[in-house]
Amino acid sequence: MAGDPLSGDGATPWRLDALLRLACAAVVGGDPGDLPPAEPRRVPPGRPGDYATALPMRIAGREGRAAPDLAADLAAELRSRPQVVDAVAERPGFVNLTLAPAARVRVVRAAAEGGAYLSGRTCWGASGRDSDAADPWALSALHEAGTAERARAWARADARRRIALAAGPGGAALPPPSPRPARGGDPPAADADWRDPCLGSAPGGTEAARLLRAIGEASARVAFCRSQPERPRPGEVTGPGLPALPAPDEPGNWARHTDANPAFAVRYAHAHAHVTAFRWARDLGLARTPAGRGYCAAAVADLDAPPAAALIGALFDGPGALAAAARRSEPHILVRYLEGLSAAYHEWRESCDAITGESTGRATADGGRGEITAARLDTCAAVAGVLRTGLSLLGVSAPTRL
Repeated sequence: MAGDPLSGDGATPWRLDALLRLACAAVVGGDPGDLPPAEPRRVPPGRPGDYATALPMRIAGREGRAAPDLAADLAAELRSRPQVVDAVAERPGFVNLTLAPAARVRVVRAAAEGGAYLSGRTCWGASGRDSDAADPWALSALHEAGTAERARAWARADARRRIALAAGPGGAALPPPSPRPARGGDPPAADADWRDPCLGSAPGGTEAARLLRAIGEASARVAFCRSQPERPRPGEVTGPGLPALPAPDEPGNWARHTDANPAFAVRYAHAHAHVTAFRWARDLGLARTPAGRGYCAAAVADLDAPPAAALIGALFDGPGALAAAARRSEPHILVRYLEGLSAAYHEWRESCDAITGESTGRATADGGRGEITAARLDTCAAVAGVLRTGLSLLGVSAPTRL
């Protein structure tokens, strides 16, 4: 990775961070590991470049240099690096860089790893904890909470704990939440359907149990985690027909199985992406891009078109969203991220035919056959991997059937 951190998986947040610190170390001298995280972020529309970092401002004081001058030197160093098309310094000390499209789009290969991609770890291995110890991934029995307000507090505590485990330093030594995020973009070991054991049959006559019977546990957990305040105001909503604290008799859109219900919308996006990448592709005899093979020019151009580029940008944002949710202990950040990723996925897949594409069965302009379709299937697998992991951190299952 020392020569070109963007080789292989391309511009993941982790590899882009490595590139920025490597280049900065070349400018100031020293070890890249001694520098603070570069924390690259996507550049807002209307600004130059694809990604930006404030690293020069973070180290200007200790280096005894003005941040704008340090940013200019870092930009010059980055322009000499492979995969970097351009880099410019912006006051008061930002560096904006533009990457080769091939580096940007390869993030879909890494994102299919799900939990490993979001956490930045190479694996989510088995834990060495005592088998008699409490399972840190365990979920509270919301139907036993009594009141809806207490069930909300339990669900938010579950999400906070699981998000912290995934993002924290001990996450790699703990088993992932169930259902287990797949490795290498493979589908989960077992299919998950849409059945919610609490919907219509949660035991007990308490307010919490009646609410779960009305909307199901999946919708309840998303509803409880979607708003920022710990104690929502009476009548507070998080969207049209979406009460922050739904009641059994007034559940709003949380009881609907349509895209008006964010829980349904995110779970449906996962189901569609999963079925496309793993079931429909298999039934049609189509395959994803083989490991170790890069994308042809036609596939890169396809994934760099506006709807696909927006989706890939949303995938890039995933690790940052998880880190922010953990750092601020605010699960609504993860919920809103998953909603945005789902919306970007639907916009992209409606703009193209992810299965057949424009190249199935005929040669592309540079001689490839079906490589655009393979790249689109990679993208579906990436979306499925990230959505599956995000939902599981909230304590919500990810259906694998439409």
